[in-house]
Amino acid sequence: MKSGQILILVLLAIVVVLAVGLSVASRNITNLRTATQSEQSQRAFGAAEGGVEYELAKLDGLKDTIALNGTFTEPGGVDVGDQKAQVTVTGSRKFEDTIPLGNVGQIDLGNADSGKQVKIEWANSNKENEWSGDGPASVEITQVYGTSPYSQKRYFAAGIDARSNENVKSVSGDATLSNCPGFNDTGEYKKCKMVTTLAQARILRIKPFWADTTVRVSGESGFNLPIQTYDVTSTATTDIGVTRRVQVTKTALPQLPAVFDYVLYSESDIKK
Repeated sequence: MKSGQILILVLLAIVVVLAVGLSVASRNITNLRTATQSEQSQRAFGAAEGGVEYELAKLDGLKDTIALNGTFTEPGGVDVGDQKAQVTVTGSRKFEDTIPLGNVGQIDLGNADSGKQVKIEWANSNKENEWSGDGPASVEITQVYGTSPYSQKRYFAAGIDARSNENVKSVSGDATLSNCPGFNDTGEYKKCKMVTTLAQARILRIKPFWADTTVRVSGESGFNLPIQTYDVTSTATTDIGVTRRVQVTKTALPQLPAVFDYVLYSESDIKK
């Protein structure tokens, strides 16, 4: 009888030890798998970032190819350490970005001839803070044109006509600023204006007042803007199949600060 009880106790002890052992082993395996996944994720992410940095460093040499084809894929990928990143650069001729208060968005007009149509939309209806509260924003649009020394033409488009302390208006009857044909404020954007380019139009600069605003600028009536932004997408996959993707958007032109509109600038030396 005693020997039977002892056998049962031994078996119970073995079961307990096995259960504890399996639990510890399972936790160790889980921790090992988590650590491996984390390490592999970091390696893939690092490789993807390295691919983006590599492509950004050589972007100037790719602009003609992208302007012609719209996209460029790095042949064979980019070697980053012992990893490989697949990198694609896509150019967009449409400018679309959120411009915070105090900042200015800059659009390349590519030395366009006079009479080209540029459509400017702002106040995104999907972003409530842009069309309610202090929005929709009013915008100042500056067209830089001509040859050095350049000329500027400024326009003002009100977000809300009822703002009593907003007394800056564009010149009445100015044919280079007009309403967008057939536009209504029930679509993606609440506000829209058309700007007609002047001779040798260089850039447009758009500055919001009262609220941040998302701006979309595109060429109209057969006028194609130059490439405005470059989307660099880099994807890397490790040996065990962990994949990470990094995407970066770079504007074709530097976004110069708002003070730039209130200084003299020229390609040549300024003589006093």
